[in-house]
Amino acid sequence: MKTVFLGSPPFALEPFRALLQSGHPPAALITAPPRRSGRGRKTAQNPLVKLAEAHGLPILQPVSAKDEAFLQAWRDLEPDLGVVVAYGQILSPQFLAVPTWGCINLHASLLPRWRGASPIQAALISGDSQTGVCLQKVVPALDAGAVLASASLSLAQGPADSPEQAWTSPRLASALAEMGASLLVDFLEKTQDGPLPAGQEQDPEQVTLCRRLRKEDGWLHWGRSSEEVDRQVRALLGWPDAQTALPDGTALKILEGKPCFGEHAAAPGEVLSTQAGLEIACGGGSYQVFRLQRAGKAPMDAEAFLRGHSLPPGSRLQSPGEAQITFLSPSNKKIWKA
Repeated sequence: MKTVFLGSPPFALEPFRALLQSGHPPAALITAPPRRSGRGRKTAQNPLVKLAEAHGLPILQPVSAKDEAFLQAWRDLEPDLGVVVAYGQILSPQFLAVPTWGCINLHASLLPRWRGASPIQAALISGDSQTGVCLQKVVPALDAGAVLASASLSLAQGPADSPEQAWTSPRLASALAEMGASLLVDFLEKTQDGPLPAGQEQDPEQVTLCRRLRKEDGWLHWGRSSEEVDRQVRALLGWPDAQTALPDGTALKILEGKPCFGEHAAAPGEVLSTQAGLEIACGGGSYQVFRLQRAGKAPMDAEAFLRGHSLPPGSRLQSPGEAQITFLSPSNKKIWKA
């Protein structure tokens, strides 16, 4: 079976590397075009491209997967199967009709839960007890194809006991990428001559959706419970990061902490203590901040931050924007809005 890999870093890196090292390496790579980022607007390095070049693979980097010149290049590859991992573009019916066996997608959730662009963050912020990865057939509708294979991962470990071991988005993404790589290699070894199995159709009554994250989704709302605040901090670590503001309005990222469940009479956002880090009152319980980052500065421990900044008990952190993390149920379908 001649496969072509479509993906973008960082999530696609481990699956792509695993396929290159397997007995069924892809015949070509399709990935995002070079992009400039950061203050210097430098071109970001794409590790998928470096791996493909090291293995002598053809590389296609279209701005749009609907471009006719790219579609012709795609046809010229004569693929049997497209393997999609976090590619980031909608694939048209014309594209999907080219491979002999169509396309499969590695998705970072247990479908039909969390279709969409941010399944890792959605699972964490919703307090799911488990998540995982799925291989599914790619169809025109978003993540709606039949599930071909899956593997699950428990999220049950408690952040209150050991926050340094709690699941965060970067840690969970890494674990799911490795799990997905193994699942993908195993699946291709079993189906190397085609055709693909029929798979299990998704139950439409169990569908949940998540959208692409925005920068403003990071604003903390201290009126929520300490457990909800903790979920948001862990889910949004890396980007856009959970954020609050100092009394003078300076933005402050909250990078690590743990929920506390004692009672208090303080207003949400009020500093309760600076004895062991920074303890902030929540709508229920409090949140102990261990690591943070002031705007324009490097990340630091809360204790080091407090040695240089006066933030006495009774002062209050601001919430310039509310994260609007809500659950809606139109047509009995939960939709996560960050």
